[in-house]
Amino acid sequence: MLSQGWQVPFSPYRLVRAREIEQLVERMRINVPSSIRESERTLQERDHIMAEARAEAERIIQQAKQQAMEMLSERSLVATAQTEAERIIAESREIARRRTEEADYYAVQVLQDLAHRLQTMMQQVDNGIQLMQAQHGQSAEPPPAERRARPPAGQPSRE
Repeated sequence: MLSQGWQVPFSPYRLVRAREIEQLVERMRINVPSSIRESERTLQERDHIMAEARAEAERIIQQAKQQAMEMLSERSLVATAQTEAERIIAESREIARRRTEEADYYAVQVLQDLAHRLQTMMQQVDNGIQLMQAQHGQSAEPPPAERRARPPAGQPSRE
């Protein structure tokens, strides 16, 4: 939009269509909540993966204990059973640890991407506001008549 705006002669400013800026802001209002939902879904996926890893580790541990108990019934295999059980337990813990790390890495990547996109959107909004205010010589505060007409924050508008 900025590149398509009209250059104000002898100034660094550009004129843009207010309706296009309004549409852009509205699209951003729609997209930001979907991005937040996406990050929540990513965190849920991470939690699900971690729960699966823990359940699998527990199942493997239980299986190892059962196998160990069966092997203990024969005295000649006691040492072998204990070694095997420890190996299975260590292996299951390593699998659970790797899956947790992978889930954390995935969640961090998605959240970093979301943060970057949100920063870009906020910068675009800030630039648009600053440009529009500069073009109209406005400050961040509305004129006194508009301040009285606006409902307090959190109350619905009568329009």
